[in-house]
Amino acid sequence: MLSFFGLKVPEGTDRRELYKSQYRAIYTYKMSAAELDQAFREAVTGEGPDAGWSIKNDERVKYVGKLEVAKGEDSTLKVTMEDYPEAGMSALKYYTIQSYTK
Repeated sequence: MLSFFGLKVPEGTDRRELYKSQYRAIYTYKMSAAELDQAFREAVTGEGPDAGWSIKNDERVKYVGKLEVAKGEDSTLKVTMEDYPEAGMSALKYYTIQSYTK
């Protein structure tokens, strides 16, 4: 199971790693943003060693936009979801707080 600073990356349909650095990661999927949201929620809030994250500051509209996820006091990551319905694809971006404020 792929993860970014302990935050699981959902398997999804036809997942591809578009970009990854120490501060951010971008994945694309051959699924709608609504389907990606469901897979994301199951991956991050479910059971297991990398689960147990909580979603906070969810600013998304129709599954698209920004949210934050937190685990304990020390671990907070930013997440962005994008939808490309004309291509039948969606994207999931993970950021550390440091990269987000630069």
